[in-house]
Amino acid sequence: MKKLVFVLIAVLGMSCTSYAQMTEKELKKATKTAQKLVKDAKNEMERDDVQDKRGAKRLIDQAMKDPLVKDWDQTWLIAADVYHHFYTEENRKSFNLDGQRYDTVGMYNYLTQWYRYAIMADSIQQIPNAKGKTSDEAKKKNAYEMYRTMSDLIRGGIFYFNDHQDYDKAYEMFDSYFTVGNYPMVKEYTDADTNYQNNRPIYSYYPALAAYNMEKWDKVLKFATVATADEEVGETATEMLCDAYGNLQDTVKWLETLKQGLVKYPTVEYYYGKLLNYYNLKNDMTELEKFVDEMVQIAPEKAYNYYVLGYIAQTNKDYEKAIGYYETAIEKDNSLSDAHFNLGLCIMFQASDYIDSMNNLDYRSAAYKKAVQEQKNYYKKALPYFITYREMEPSAVEKWGIPLQTIYYQVDMPKELKEVEARMKEKGML
Repeated sequence: MKKLVFVLIAVLGMSCTSYAQMTEKELKKATKTAQKLVKDAKNEMERDDVQDKRGAKRLIDQAMKDPLVKDWDQTWLIAADVYHHFYTEENRKSFNLDGQRYDTVGMYNYLTQWYRYAIMADSIQQIPNAKGKTSDEAKKKNAYEMYRTMSDLIRGGIFYFNDHQDYDKAYEMFDSYFTVGNYPMVKEYTDADTNYQNNRPIYSYYPALAAYNMEKWDKVLKFATVATADEEVGETATEMLCDAYGNLQDTVKWLETLKQGLVKYPTVEYYYGKLLNYYNLKNDMTELEKFVDEMVQIAPEKAYNYYVLGYIAQTNKDYEKAIGYYETAIEKDNSLSDAHFNLGLCIMFQASDYIDSMNNLDYRSAAYKKAVQEQKNYYKKALPYFITYREMEPSAVEKWGIPLQTIYYQVDMPKELKEVEARMKEKGML
C-alpha cells in the first residue's frame, strides 16, 4: 500500500505540462500507473476490513486529481462506490443502532459526492465508444439507490438551514434534490413517483427561502415560481417572488405578480400595501382604482377592497365618498383597525374644511359661534373611531395620540386630554 501511494504522489507531482512533454511510451506508462491506482481502490473496496475501505478512499481521492484518468468512467464509478459506502455507514450510525457517534456534516458531504461521481460516471458512459456503444453500468449500480435516498438532500438542506444558518450550503443541497431528480438515469423513477411530483411545490419553497435569506434574487425566482402552487406556503412564496422582481428592478413583472397575489389572496395586506405605495409615489391612483373596482366584482364580500377604495377617495380629498367606503369595509370586517382610524381622520378633515369655509365670519357673531359648535360636532362624531382604533392598537400611540389630543382639547374633555398627553410624553411625543 505504501508503495502505491508513493508512486501516485510521484505521478501527481507532474503538471499537465509535464504530461505534454512525455513521449507516447512514457505517457502510456503513466496512464497505466494512474489506472492501476483506481483498480487498487476497487480491490480495497471489495474487502470487508474497515481499514481497507479507508485505504480505498485515500487511493480514489488521489486518483481523481490525476488528469490522466479524469475522463475514465471507472475513476468516477469507483469514487461513487466509495462515497456511497461512507454515506451509508454514517447514515446507519445516525439511527443510533449501536450507539456509535456519527458525523452529520460528513454524512451529507458523502451523499452529495456520491451523487456527483455517479452522474459523472454515467455521463461518460453515455458517450458512444469507437464501436458506437454506450454503457449503463453506472445506472445499474446507482440510479435506484440515488432515487431512494434523495429525500436525504432535503433533510441535509434543513440541517444546514436550521442548525448552521448556512444558507448557501442549504441551497446547494435543496437544489441538488431537483438536479438529481431530473438527471436521466434517475428521472425514470421520479417521473413515475406521484409523491415526488406532488411535493415539488413545497420542496421548491426550501431553496427559494434559502436564496431569499442570501438575497440571491435570480435563485429565488427559479424556485419561488414553483412554490406558489403549494397551498401551505404559496402566499409566502408569492411575496418572495414579488420582492425578487422588485430587487431585480423588473417593474412589469413586479406589478403583475402583486396583482396576481392580490387576486389570489385578497385579504393579505402585503399586496395592497405595495401597490398603494407604488401609486402614491407615482401620484396616480386611477389605474389602482380601476383594478380594485375589478376586485370588488370578483370578491364583493372582501372588506379590504372597500378599504382601499376609501383610501383612494381620501387621497383625492373626497372625504364623503371615502367615509362611505370605510363604513362598508367596517361593516364587512370590523377588525380592520386602519379603516376605523382613516374614517375618523376623514371626519376631522371635514371639520377642518368646514371651519376654513367660515373664516370670513366675525368671531363675535352668532354665525361664528354656530360654526364652532358645528366643528365640535364633527370632532364628537370622529371620536368613537379613534377610541376603537386605540382599543385595537393600544401601542400605536404615535398614530392615535395626536388625533385624540386634538379632539379632547376641542370638545373640552380635560381628564381624557391629560391621560392622552401623559401617554404621548412617555413616547417622547411631547
